[in-house]
Amino acid sequence: MSAEVVREFYRAVAASDADAVRTLVRDRFAEDATLTWPEALPYGGTVAGRDRLAKVLGGAAASTAKVGAQDLRLLELADGGDRVAAEVAFDYYPPGGADAVASRAVEFWEFADGLVTAVRAYYWDTAALVR
Repeated sequence: MSAEVVREFYRAVAASDADAVRTLVRDRFAEDATLTWPEALPYGGTVAGRDRLAKVLGGAAASTAKVGAQDLRLLELADGGDRVAAEVAFDYYPPGGADAVASRAVEFWEFADGLVTAVRAYYWDTAALVR
């Protein structure tokens, strides 16, 4: 069941379906859930709280701006029950309008009582993304 939540999230993101992303976050994330990106990135750090995550992730899905991770694709999924690992590929657009950099990441999803409690993203090469 946890793996299906992860698949559903990436399907909604790939479809740029902001409403589906917001609904999924509101329905399937714990109130105090966190999402952590690598600190080295311009938007790196932790976003905490279901309402804030719904706003940030829904906004990213709705955005047409070429910045950050775009064209996110789920490549692999490892289902460990309450821990799910997802390998994703994407084009990363740095702030300022530079050309996209093809990249990958592994995102670890943690669940408790059927709800997402944490997502931690580990990018392959953060140095390439901030050059």
